[in-house]
Amino acid sequence: MATDTEAASGAQAAPEKMRWLYVFAIGLGFFTTGVSWSVYNSYLPADFLPTFISGSLENTIIGAIMVLDNVLALFMQPYIGARSDKVRSRLGRRMPFILMGTPAAAIFFMLTAYGWASFNFWMMFAFLTLFNVSMAYYRAPVVALMPDLVPSKHRSNANGVINLMGGIGAIYAFLIASRIYKIQDPGIAALFGVPLNKIGPILAFLTTSVIMIIALTFLYLIVREPPLPPVDTAKPKEIGIVGAFREVSFAKDKSAIALLGAILFWFFGYNAIETWFTKYGKEVLLFETADASFLLNGIALSFVVFAIPAGFIAGKIGRRNTILIGLLVMIASLVVLFYLTNPTMILGILAVAGFGWALVNVNSIVMVWEQLGKARLGAGTGLYYAFSMTAAILGPLLTGMIFDLTSIKVLFPVSIVFFVIALILMLLVKSGEVGDEAKSEVAQ
Repeated sequence: MATDTEAASGAQAAPEKMRWLYVFAIGLGFFTTGVSWSVYNSYLPADFLPTFISGSLENTIIGAIMVLDNVLALFMQPYIGARSDKVRSRLGRRMPFILMGTPAAAIFFMLTAYGWASFNFWMMFAFLTLFNVSMAYYRAPVVALMPDLVPSKHRSNANGVINLMGGIGAIYAFLIASRIYKIQDPGIAALFGVPLNKIGPILAFLTTSVIMIIALTFLYLIVREPPLPPVDTAKPKEIGIVGAFREVSFAKDKSAIALLGAILFWFFGYNAIETWFTKYGKEVLLFETADASFLLNGIALSFVVFAIPAGFIAGKIGRRNTILIGLLVMIASLVVLFYLTNPTMILGILAVAGFGWALVNVNSIVMVWEQLGKARLGAGTGLYYAFSMTAAILGPLLTGMIFDLTSIKVLFPVSIVFFVIALILMLLVKSGEVGDEAKSEVAQ
C-alpha cells in the first residue's frame, strides 16, 4: 500500500491487502490535531481567557475567540485541501503541508501557554491565532493523505482508525494532561521564570507539543507518498474548491450536494448537544455543572470504541445504509433523552448515541471522496470541512437564538429536527459506495 499510486494518480492497480500498522501511522497525523485541540478546548476558555477577560460580555467574548479555529478552518481548509491536489514535490503533495504546519502548530501551541503565563492578552492571542492558522494549514492535507494511499474498499475501515487516533488524543488530554496541569514545582517554575501556579499549564501544553513532534516524526519515517505525474498530464484535471462546489452543484446526479447538505444538518444537530448539554443539565435537570459535563463522556468514549467497527459495518452493508442506521440511532437516542432525568440512564443512552454517531461520522467523508474522484481528494476534503465547519460556526448561534426565543428545554427536539432533515437528505444520496470513485473519474 506504500506504493499505491492508483489512489493518487490512477497509474497502477490498488493493492487489496489492508496494512493496519501503516494506516495507524497515517492516523498519527490526525492524532496531532486531536491531542492539541482537546487540551486547547479544555483549558483556554476555563482558565487562560478569563485571566484577561471579565465583565458582562465575558462569555460572549470568550465564545467568539474559541470559534476562531472554526472560522479559520472554514476559509483555509477548503482552499489548502484543493491546493494540495496540485502540488508536485519530492516529498509528495500532502507531506509538505504536514511537515510545515505540524511543527509550527506545536511551537505556537506551547507559546500560547507561555504568552498567557508571562506576557499579556495580546501576546497570548497572537500565539493562539498563529496556532490556529498552522492547524488549518495542514489538517485537510493530513486527512486527504489516507485516501491517497488506501484503496477505496478499505477507506471506511481506515477512517475508523483515523477517528480512533483522534479519540486517543482526546483521552490523553482528559486523563494525562489534566494531571500534568496540576503540577506545582518551584524548581521548574523558576527555570521557566513563571509563577508557581502557572507552571502546570505550561508543562501540559509543552508535553502536548512534544507529543505532536514525536507523532510527526513517526509519520514521516513510516509513510511515503507515491510518485505522481506532472500536473499537466494528470487525469482527470485537478480543480479548486470553488470548481469542485460548482461541479457537484450542477451535476446531473445530486448525490454529492445532498450528502454535503446532510453533513451540514447532522453537524447542526450534534453541535447543539455538544455545546448546550451541560447548560441543559444544569438548568433543566438541576445537575451540577461538572456532573453534566461528565455525562458527555458517554458519547465520546463510545465513539472511540465503535470508530473502527463502524468501518467494518459499512464494508458489510454499504456506507449509505450504515449512515442511515446511525442517523436513526441518533434520533431514537435523542427522543429517549428528552424524557430522562436519571444521570446513569442518560449516560447509557449517550453511549448508544455515540455508537450511532460513529456510524455516521466515520463513513461520511469517505463517501465524499468516492463521489469526487481520485484527483479531487483534497478538494473533497475541503468541501467536507467547509460544510462541517459552517455548522460548527453557525450551529451554536442558531440554537442559542432558538433557546432565547423559547427555552433550552427544547434542546433535544431542536437537535432531532436537524437530524431528521439530515436523514431525508441522506435518502436522496445514490452514490459514494466502493467502486463509485471509478465512475466519477469517467464522468469527469
